[in-house]
Amino acid sequence: MAGLKRRSTRQAAVRKRSIYAEPDTDDDFEVDSEADYEPEPDVEETAPPPKKRKVTTRHKPQTRSRAKSKPANKTVRSVFKIGKPRKANSSKDVAASKKEFAGPSDHRIPKWASLPVDILRDIFIFASYPLHEGTTESGNNVSWLIKSALTCRAFALPALEAYYQSPAMLTSLHPHHLLDLLRMPKDKRWVDYSVKIKTLSIDVRRLAYVAHNKPSFDLCPLVAELPQLQHMEILHPMYLPPYRPFKIQRWTFPATELFQTMERHDIRLKSWRWSRDMIPKNAFLDLYGMMTTAHQSKVFSRLDRLVVCGFNYEDSSEPKAPEGSDGIYCKLYDLDNANPATEAIATPPGLATSIQKLPAIQDLTFISCDIIMEKFLQRLPQNLQRLELSNCLEITSDMMRAFFNTSGAQLKELVLNHNAALNLSFLQALKVSCPRLEVLKVDLHYYSERFTINDATALYDELLPEDEVPTWPSTLRHLEIVHAQKWSPESAQNLFRSLIDSAPELLDLRSLVLQAHINIPWRDRVGFRDQWIERLRRVYLRREIEPAKNLGSIRQYKLWKQAQGLDNVESMDELGHDNQADAARITRTMSHVQVSTHKSSGDTEAYSDSDVPPAAAHGQPRRSKRVAETQVSQASKSNSPSPESDEESESEEEEWRKQPEKFIQGLCQLVDIRIDNQRPRENQWTEGDFLDSEVSGDEDWQEGAEFEEETYAW
Repeated sequence: MAGLKRRSTRQAAVRKRSIYAEPDTDDDFEVDSEADYEPEPDVEETAPPPKKRKVTTRHKPQTRSRAKSKPANKTVRSVFKIGKPRKANSSKDVAASKKEFAGPSDHRIPKWASLPVDILRDIFIFASYPLHEGTTESGNNVSWLIKSALTCRAFALPALEAYYQSPAMLTSLHPHHLLDLLRMPKDKRWVDYSVKIKTLSIDVRRLAYVAHNKPSFDLCPLVAELPQLQHMEILHPMYLPPYRPFKIQRWTFPATELFQTMERHDIRLKSWRWSRDMIPKNAFLDLYGMMTTAHQSKVFSRLDRLVVCGFNYEDSSEPKAPEGSDGIYCKLYDLDNANPATEAIATPPGLATSIQKLPAIQDLTFISCDIIMEKFLQRLPQNLQRLELSNCLEITSDMMRAFFNTSGAQLKELVLNHNAALNLSFLQALKVSCPRLEVLKVDLHYYSERFTINDATALYDELLPEDEVPTWPSTLRHLEIVHAQKWSPESAQNLFRSLIDSAPELLDLRSLVLQAHINIPWRDRVGFRDQWIERLRRVYLRREIEPAKNLGSIRQYKLWKQAQGLDNVESMDELGHDNQADAARITRTMSHVQVSTHKSSGDTEAYSDSDVPPAAAHGQPRRSKRVAETQVSQASKSNSPSPESDEESESEEEEWRKQPEKFIQGLCQLVDIRIDNQRPRENQWTEGDFLDSEVSGDEDWQEGAEFEEETYAW
C-alpha cells in the first residue's frame, strides 16, 4: 500500500500543474532526487465517529493499470523536470531584444502615461491593427491589447477602447459573451462598452455552429445593443485566397428582422457586405427586390462602402423581360437606345440597379463575382472613387476601358487582384480616362479552383502587346504590379520606359513596386535586370541622408559641442558625470563611425534574383560574376579572339550607364523592382523553408567519436 500511496501522491502533484504552462525559472527544471522515490511511512489514522452520509462522488484510487492508460502526465513530468529552457528561434530576435541606445543619456523617460486618452487609443489601434479574422496574427494582437490594458491604470481605458472598437470573435462562445457583457447593468460596468463598438466583423463559422451549452446565436439582440454601429460584415472563408469552396454548415441571416432592428434603433451603416451563400435561394425578383428595398431604407442612407461576394452568372445581373411585356424590358438595357422615361416606369430590379439606389456609395468591391460581364460595369454609379475586382473570371481589358469612359473621371483607387482574363492593355488609356487616379494595385497571381489539379493559368494570350505603351495620370501616388507574367522583354521595356519618360509628370509618386517574370535566358536576364532596376532607382528612389550621430540625446549633443571646443556650451555639473572623460569617449567613438549602405525592405528570400543595389552608390557599375566568368571562358576558347570587338560590344551594352537621365524625380520612399523567370505558385518555397531553426534532438552525438561495442535494443 505504501507504493501505491506514494505513486498516487506524485501523480496528484503532477496533475496540479497545467500542461500549457511554460517554465518561468530555473527552479522548474530540478532533477528528481533519490529522496523523492523513498516510500512514505505508514501513518495510522483513527477512524472518525460516524456522521450523516453525504451525497458526494467518490473518486476511485489510482491504480497502476489506470496509470498506464494515461501516459500524458508522465510525458509532461519528463519535459518539465529534465528538459532545458527553450532557446530563441533565431539570433536576430535576441539581438533585436538587446538593442539599446549606446550613447550617453539624460535618463529622462517621457511620461507616456500622461498622454491624452485619444492619442493613446490611436497608438494602440495602429499597433494592434488588424484584429479581424482575415489574418493569422489576430489572436496575438488581441492578447497584446489585453496585456496592455493590464499594464497600468492610464493604459486601461485607451487599450480597451482600441479593442472594443472592433471586437474579435475568435470562437463560437465570444458572441454570447459579448451579448452578456452588453446586457450587464450599467452600474456594474467599468466602461460603457455598447457605445465603444463601431465595427462588427464576424466569421460565419462563429454563427453557423452552435456553441457548447448555448442556443444558436441570433444577431438581432446583439445589434440592438450597439447604438454606434457603423460597419458590419459577415465574412466567409470561401471569399478569401485561395477562393476555393469551403464546406461549412449553411447559415442565412434574417434580412428583414435585422434591418427592422437597425431602423428601430436608429443605426446608420457606412459599410456592408452581401454574400450570396448567406441569402436564401429565392427567385431573382424576390432577391433583388429585397436588396433594393434595403438600399432605399434609412439604414443604408449613409452607406459609402459595399462588398458584394459570390454573385455568379446564374444569378442574372438584370432579369430578363417577362413574357408579354412588348419588348419594353429588352429596350431598357440597351444603353445606346435607352429611354429614361421608360426606365423609370418599367425598371426591373437587378444587382446593378439595386446598387444605384445607394445615394452615398463611393467604394465598391466585387469578390468572386462572375456576374460582371458585358455592360455590367457601365450600369454602376458614376461617382465611384474606389473600385476593387478580385477573382472575377469574366472581366477583360475591353470592359475596363468601357467602364473608364463612363465612370473613370472620379476614380481615385483601382484594385485588380487575381482576375485570370484581365491583362494590362487598359493601361494605354489610363491617363486620359482616369485623370484623378491615385492608387493602382494589380496582382496577377491566380489560384486553382481545385486541390487535385493546377488550373491557375492566365486566360489571356499576352499580358501587354508590344505595340501598346502605358500612360500614367499625374496624380498617381502608389503603383503596384506584382506577378506580371506571359509577356515579352520588349513589352516589359515599354512599361519601364514609360515610367522613366513620365517622371516629370509623376511628381506625387511615393511608392513603386514592380515584379516581373520574364522567360528569357539567364545571361540576357542579368543585363536586362541590371539596366532597368538601376535606371528606375536612379530616377525615382529618394536619397536618404543618415541622421547625425550626435543627436541621440541632449546630453550627447552637449558633449559633442563641448568636444568641438565651442564656447556656448552650458554647464554639465548638474548631471553628475565626468564631462572630460565623456567628451573624450564620444570623440573617439565618433571618429570611427561607418555609414552602412542602404538595404531594401523587400523579401529577398522569396525570389532567386534578389534586389540589385544602385551602381551609382558604389562608384562602379555592378557586373554579374557569372557573366564575367562566362565571357572570359568564351574568349579563351575562341580560335580568333578579337579584343576590339569585345570592347565594342561591352561599350554598347553599357551605353545606358553613361547617358544621364533626362529627369530625376527622387521622391519615392519605396522602389521595389524584381525581375526573374519564376513561375508563380500558391506556396512559394524558398531556402528558408528547408533549414532547421533549432538544434537537432541528439545533442550527445558527435561525429567521429568512438562508441562502445555494446548495443541495446529499445
